[in-house]
Amino acid sequence: MALLRSRRLEGLFGGGLDAVTAEQVRTLVDLHVVEAFDLDFKAQLYGRSDAEKRDLAGDVAALANTAGGVIVIGVAEDDHARAASAPGIEVSDAEVARVRQVVASGVSPLPAFDVFTVLDDPDSGHGFMLIAVPQSVLAPHAVLINNALRFPTRNGATTRHLSEPEVAAAYRSRLARAAQRTDRLEQVETELTRRLDRSAAPWIAVALVPELPGDFTISRASYTEFETAIRAVPVVPLDGGGLSFRRVDVGHQRLRADDSIRADDPEPWSAATDVHTDGAGAVALRLHDIRRDVQPSDPQTDTLSDEGLSAAIIWALQFLAQHARDRAHASGTAALRATVLPSTAVQHTTLGHWRGGFASTIGRAVTSVPPAATYAPIDELADGGPGLVAAAARLHHSIGHSFGVPELPQLTLDGELVWPFWDHDRRPFVRAWADANGIQIVGLSAGG
Repeated sequence: MALLRSRRLEGLFGGGLDAVTAEQVRTLVDLHVVEAFDLDFKAQLYGRSDAEKRDLAGDVAALANTAGGVIVIGVAEDDHARAASAPGIEVSDAEVARVRQVVASGVSPLPAFDVFTVLDDPDSGHGFMLIAVPQSVLAPHAVLINNALRFPTRNGATTRHLSEPEVAAAYRSRLARAAQRTDRLEQVETELTRRLDRSAAPWIAVALVPELPGDFTISRASYTEFETAIRAVPVVPLDGGGLSFRRVDVGHQRLRADDSIRADDPEPWSAATDVHTDGAGAVALRLHDIRRDVQPSDPQTDTLSDEGLSAAIIWALQFLAQHARDRAHASGTAALRATVLPSTAVQHTTLGHWRGGFASTIGRAVTSVPPAATYAPIDELADGGPGLVAAAARLHHSIGHSFGVPELPQLTLDGELVWPFWDHDRRPFVRAWADANGIQIVGLSAGG
């Protein structure tokens, strides 16, 4: 899926930018489409001179610094900036790699962007190239010109450079956006966790906020689609997926679901979610004291399963990212947060594990747990794979630090699952989920 999601551009091209055909590109000529703040035509490939490399870097930076957009290579414009002809270009993997290398070495910081090749037919080697650049939350992006950093931006169909006061304002905006995302994470988490009964058990809350928000409309049709889809979702499949969402309703600019059966239940039982129209969302999952059935146990201390935490975080991140991308059409990177919410009925919370038939405690007991936070691309989280597990590992390890544990053992920062640290009862579900999502399991014995 393309990082750049633009209804205007998708309307011009007749579909998503990652699925454009050569015929759709040539339609731009038939319609006399005009270059704009988000659309730039180039008749030929960018050359190999230093000046032409700077042009490429500057054009990408300008789109990232403004509202995002696409550079269409292989379409020539007339004197009025209208698409006039579509001669096309010779397209190759080597040229795509060169474009990526020029942008990577010429723009700082490096913005997110896609390069799509659009061939006349699969064997022709001739067609068009689309460089799709979403609006960047890391703006302003600079290009080195004559030993000085310049900050290009789109001004209608042309490019200009920001003045020094404008650059300063852009940096202030970057910092303000980061603060707003942090506030938004806390907001979506808090609005969900207010519905929880924390007197009986601890919970973990996971929240996601896209850096490039999306939008979907809550209607009777979208509500029905959500209701049907959410009830088919197995909650935490690494635990066997025994939970499911049953109750669905609507809140302010969000859809809500939990596992309560009766409409008049005051709180969710074990699972709840809010998913917002801008792609943000939060999930809360009830945790269990693994020592509660072990004698003697401390009635004033909850001991939480380290592997239960990791399974909950992995599932919540993927669930929220799929909502953000597939329902709200958000894109880019997401800000992530995971918070352990201790039960109000106990004085202390600690970590432990249940393996080999015995419950063990690790780390120190605490009275509160600070939120863990990180960032990850929405596509990586939604699709599964090592990127999802690596993001979950960063949050999981950070939670462990609050309990005095340097590294919780179930997940690696390289996106792997570590087999010896998963309980035997969970292993069939862990292996099935890993196989389905292309995750490597390390530490397997010869017998599996």
